[in-house]
Amino acid sequence: MKYIKTNFPNELPTWIAIFLVYFFWWIILSNFYIIPFAHLFLVIILTFHGSVQHEILHGHPTGHQGFNDLLAYPSIALWSPYFIYKSSHLKHHEDINLTIPNIDPESYFISKDDWHSLSSYRQKFAAFNMTLLGRLTLGPLWYFFALKKEFLMSFKKPFSINFLVYFSHEVFVVIILYCIWYFFNIHFFTYIVCAYLAHSLTMLRSFYEHRSNSNPNHRSVIMQTVYPLRILFLNNNYHFVHHKNPDMSWHQIPREYNSNSDKYNQSNGFFLEKGYSKWFKKYLVKPVSEPKHPAF
Repeated sequence: MKYIKTNFPNELPTWIAIFLVYFFWWIILSNFYIIPFAHLFLVIILTFHGSVQHEILHGHPTGHQGFNDLLAYPSIALWSPYFIYKSSHLKHHEDINLTIPNIDPESYFISKDDWHSLSSYRQKFAAFNMTLLGRLTLGPLWYFFALKKEFLMSFKKPFSINFLVYFSHEVFVVIILYCIWYFFNIHFFTYIVCAYLAHSLTMLRSFYEHRSNSNPNHRSVIMQTVYPLRILFLNNNYHFVHHKNPDMSWHQIPREYNSNSDKYNQSNGFFLEKGYSKWFKKYLVKPVSEPKHPAF
């Protein structure tokens, strides 16, 4: 409790974010047929929940990670078991391995050997997934099937931690969809579509947050965007700054970048982007890069 008390002022914005995400989620569900554009607000709050989960797995808002994990565990956005996401994301923070296929769990690149073993249909699908249109429409489905494949593989070790995490998540999803239908009269298909769109919105942020480069420091983007999107993503758009300071609270990141922008810009090889609208113009139907990794 000492850590919580002494660190509370710095972590207050995170506490507020945690409270707001669950509070507004409940408010939206409770008034789903009263609130105008309730579907849109649900998509936004489910997207925001993913950002809050990301903040929590990096050690916020307390010094007791077990307690933090309890705050993030309810996967109201359905898609990913929290502890699987936490484990893979922390591995993703091994910057030396960023974008390397089969090592970086968040890489969309495919190794040269795996690429040549794919059918032409799957190669075309992988290339489409490198367009913004592909990532936003089929990216969540790609991720969903990858998770389900891992879940089925975990049956080989039915008493393993991975199996228990996946299985408990599946049970949780069934329970939450039933409760949303029973208590709020919201059809499970409606909620699943909103969760899908929320995951798609998250994939907008992550679409080009990493690139292949021989220098690991040059692989993470700094995206300058409008304030509402910065809040929605809890400043994870300053992605290179986050990778260099993974334990820094989300609300400190803009100040850190603005105070040292020249240093960060030079350090990441001036991998800078200004606004997500640019990605729609350049990469909506054009691959941002080849799916086959150029070096591995």
